[in-house]
Amino acid sequence: MKNISLFFLFFFICNAANAQEIPRQSIEDSIIGWMKVYNFKGIKESKKVDAKLYSPAQLSICDSLANWIQASYIPKGGLGDVKKSVSQKLGQYNQHTVSLPQSYGAYAKIYVFLKYNSSHKMVPANNMGAFWNIFANEVPGWAIPYICTSTQYYFTMPSYKSSFGGEEKTRKINDMTSLANIKPYISFWVKDIEAGGGTDYVLLCKDNKSPFVKITKGEYLQALESAIPIFYEKEKKRISEAEQGDQQRIAVAVKYLEEKIERFNEGIKKNKEKYNDRLDELATSKPQPSLYDLDNGRDVFTGQYLTDPESGSSTVPVYKVDPVMAELCKKDKPQWILVSWWWSPQDAVEKYMHESIINNFNFDYVYNFFFYPEKVKGQTYKPLRSPSDN
Repeated sequence: MKNISLFFLFFFICNAANAQEIPRQSIEDSIIGWMKVYNFKGIKESKKVDAKLYSPAQLSICDSLANWIQASYIPKGGLGDVKKSVSQKLGQYNQHTVSLPQSYGAYAKIYVFLKYNSSHKMVPANNMGAFWNIFANEVPGWAIPYICTSTQYYFTMPSYKSSFGGEEKTRKINDMTSLANIKPYISFWVKDIEAGGGTDYVLLCKDNKSPFVKITKGEYLQALESAIPIFYEKEKKRISEAEQGDQQRIAVAVKYLEEKIERFNEGIKKNKEKYNDRLDELATSKPQPSLYDLDNGRDVFTGQYLTDPESGSSTVPVYKVDPVMAELCKKDKPQWILVSWWWSPQDAVEKYMHESIINNFNFDYVYNFFFYPEKVKGQTYKPLRSPSDN
């Protein structure tokens, strides 16, 4: 019995040692590479997610994007994997995304917290990591759920005024407009208004015609007004379900809701009166606006009170997806390609990934492949610089 106990104690100690997390600093300069280099060959079957049908041609584009990622970058300081993906399936909390265009692509995930398994092989210690995404027809930024409809998606793209380093420092770090590899295309940075930091984007679209359109004050007010009765019906249903048939409690809650709706409608009326002669101007809002911006005499375009002097210092434009281009996203050919990655100059793994993207990834080839294919006919993808030379 004693020998058996010692055996299990030895077994437990060995496995605990094998499972111990590897200090990040000890491997941040080590080329660790990919779990697997896939060399995807294309897809022959379609795939349906909710009402969106992804053709074999679209899914084969995911294969190409994944292969190009792996050809351009070898992970350093982390263990990489590449995955393919399409638009997120609709659920309880993302119904406002139903009008998003048909999107598909690939992303690299670099696991930065590693451990050794029982075979002394590096494996992820948890699910945390750095990401590099390349998607066709993807929309960046932050949704405005209250006004998104089944046919139109509205969003904001807040930038700078970051929680780290101040606006000018953030702007300088993330400005890619002078980089030779990226300069011909639209590049921008969107702030993460929940966690801090933000994401770099490079938008490849034919002749730089952006699919993201700034809307007018008139359209924004109309969208808010149309959203009020929808909000009312949803809240009324929620109250009924929450109170489980208690008519007295339901009546009290519905009365409070109706008073709120009256204030929303009054807010719409006062904003329309103030901007009656300026409805063709471009709309601005808080980075995360809502119907509650109509309450208590607020100006929906400035975030201040309607009687305050106007100041747009803390507001951002409101966007929608070009409806024509959104409809064309159902076709086999992408309408735009969005390349994105989150990085910090203080993180060695993320910085190395960033440098690999801006120096190695062949943006010109990708642009021509989708929008001027005759220019790269018969050519296979090659990075501008071999990742092994980094």
